[in-house]
Amino acid sequence: MTRPRPSDWIVLALLVVVWGSAFAGLKIAVAHIHPLWNTVFRIWIGVATLAVVLALRRQAVPPLRDPAWRVYAITGFVGMSAPFAMFAFAAQHIPSAVNSMCNGASPIFTAVLAHLFVAGDRLTPAKAAGVGLGFLGLAMLVAPELAAGVSLEAAGLAVAIAGAGLYSFANVLIKRSPTVSPTVGALMMCLWAGVFALITAAVLAPPPAWPPLSSLLAVAALGVFPTALASIGYVYLIQRRGPLFMSMAIYLAPLWATLLGVVFMGERPGWPAFAALGLILGGVALTTFARPAGAGKG
Repeated sequence: MTRPRPSDWIVLALLVVVWGSAFAGLKIAVAHIHPLWNTVFRIWIGVATLAVVLALRRQAVPPLRDPAWRVYAITGFVGMSAPFAMFAFAAQHIPSAVNSMCNGASPIFTAVLAHLFVAGDRLTPAKAAGVGLGFLGLAMLVAPELAAGVSLEAAGLAVAIAGAGLYSFANVLIKRSPTVSPTVGALMMCLWAGVFALITAAVLAPPPAWPPLSSLLAVAALGVFPTALASIGYVYLIQRRGPLFMSMAIYLAPLWATLLGVVFMGERPGWPAFAALGLILGGVALTTFARPAGAGKG
């Protein structure tokens, strides 16, 4: 494979910034918008953005009888509507930096699920060590809150970690889904996720009041950038450079999110959170860049 072009590095840097900034935006949005309605607005803004992209590229979605719709219905729930709501709930009770640390563990869960369900993607000793290191980091992250007893902060951490687990299920499902163009697949997933999110919010949450401008701008940015446009950049890097190159954005994003939380939002995570971040990132690095099972020394 050829060396990365400057444009590849630019897209990678943009993904780090967009994904890492999403948690600060989420913190601002849920200050005045219920987590379930925040999820609804975010996803449907993403749908509108992707529809514009499809129109500009003159692409069409497949008919409803296409089996891809059924697969993306599942991924829309486990990969968007449910985890988006879970991270929004967590944002009400834990710092945005800690929320992003929980999300940064999703490759750890993906490695375990891929070992179980994806042929040819088995855990090597190095990957298994990375999984163990990542789970040790998660344990260090939640231990102080659990030691203090049941609280909303502990619940927020648990929900955020569960959301990262759902993202990993979606990663495995997408690997096994019918092939469609990246933008079409993203739109199909967003459409299903928007339907699920709207039904859930209508049943479980009161009608939203008109929020202040800060929350409106935050949820609009969440819909346009990390929900819609980042998915296109994600697929672009997968196609251009492969998953290993793209994965650098996954574990660099929590570093950017932590910087934003400390500098601009006045968050001060304790030393256990930073130690946990180091363990999680080390675990992700091992599971991502370990030599595949059966690979020679070259």
